[in-house]
Amino acid sequence: MRLKTYSLLVAAALVLSSCGKEFLEQKKDAKDVILRTINDYQMVLDNLTIVNTFSSVSLNLASAAEFELPDKEITTWKVNMPYEANGYLWEKEIYEGKESTDYNNAYQRIMLANLALDVKEVAATSPLDEKAKNNVIGSAHFVRAFSYYQLAQLFCKPYDAGTASADLGVPIRTDYDVKVKIPTRSTVAELYKFIISDLEAALPLVPETPLNIWRPGKAAVAGYLARVYMQMGNWEKVREYSDMALKVKSNLKDFSAYTSQASFPSDYGKTMPEIVYYSQIHKPSFTYSGMTATPGIYALYEADDYRKAAYFATTPTTAFKGSLAGLYAIFAGITTSELYLQRAEANARLGQLGTAMNDLNELRKYRFPAGKAPVDITDQTLAVKFIIDERARELYMRGTRWEDLRRLSKEPLYAITPMHTYNGNEYKLKPGDNRYTMPLPDNEIQLNNYPQNPR
Repeated sequence: MRLKTYSLLVAAALVLSSCGKEFLEQKKDAKDVILRTINDYQMVLDNLTIVNTFSSVSLNLASAAEFELPDKEITTWKVNMPYEANGYLWEKEIYEGKESTDYNNAYQRIMLANLALDVKEVAATSPLDEKAKNNVIGSAHFVRAFSYYQLAQLFCKPYDAGTASADLGVPIRTDYDVKVKIPTRSTVAELYKFIISDLEAALPLVPETPLNIWRPGKAAVAGYLARVYMQMGNWEKVREYSDMALKVKSNLKDFSAYTSQASFPSDYGKTMPEIVYYSQIHKPSFTYSGMTATPGIYALYEADDYRKAAYFATTPTTAFKGSLAGLYAIFAGITTSELYLQRAEANARLGQLGTAMNDLNELRKYRFPAGKAPVDITDQTLAVKFIIDERARELYMRGTRWEDLRRLSKEPLYAITPMHTYNGNEYKLKPGDNRYTMPLPDNEIQLNNYPQNPR
């Protein structure tokens, strides 16, 4: 018993205090000592710092044209955090020789997930143990898929069925040995197939209701499958998995209580019933001062839209204050409101406009005063455009806008050309531009001789 307790404490210390690389190196040398029980492996995934609080990428937030900064703030930003500032301006050179924390953190999570999958070697001695073991396996598949999907949204071209088998993906790792080099990049087709396979593996193994919002349940896995299929333009699957997720969890919260002075509670989402799975972007440097909402997006909010007060301060500027994580971080997880909008867009794309309007209006009941006239759009193109705008309103600063810009850039009907100005110059990102795909980090090219993405 003493040895078991000691081993667990060592595992906890390694997981909670070390960087992923050091932990994984220790694990390779001390596997039999450190990780013995199902709970030991669960602890690997319960590392909130790596798996949840640094689990969403900041470069997609910087690049999504949801906010603006004054020139002097951009200049300072370019000195302090050049890769974020360069992403904001869609520069061809992003990293300036520095590493990418988005890339590194994603692979750190992937390798921890790969490590957690070793729980398969642990014998379950009771039905309760078997349930716990399945939860670890399912959660590991989800965390790995979540991380690869985020890498795909930065470092791979937007999904195109006609070119996906040739377009470059990212290296797929299924190991946790930091000394093993992956010699080649996958293709986009291979990467998306792997992501979907992981999520499909997770779905029957995770519980319907997880212990907390930091662990995935069936609604999170199904909702994320819907998000992946949105990028692929498979609207039947988007509808199927959004519907599956909403059958598990469909809570919505009345936003009337929030004002331009009152922010969401700084409790990391614990009291927000809409959260399906908690993920955050640790508060990026650009959110501290000078940030205002992009006028085009701010103009999308009607005067009586509760989200306008919930998300934005009014004095002195339209600074963002509406993270569901509270004041300390940017929430970028999965919510029921996103699930409603996924299903609404899928139905609109599939010509089921009445059903799409039902989902849209169900959400808006909680975002406007009682008596607000329901939305009733009978033109398919206009309906899809309205839902895209509703996503911009509802999911502001969640990391999904960049994903939307990428997928819509391939559709002339719905494509958007975001723009910034800096030092008197206009910066635009037009549909089809190579800059919708970030370059791989410089150090990865140097170390592994991977082919670089064109910019």
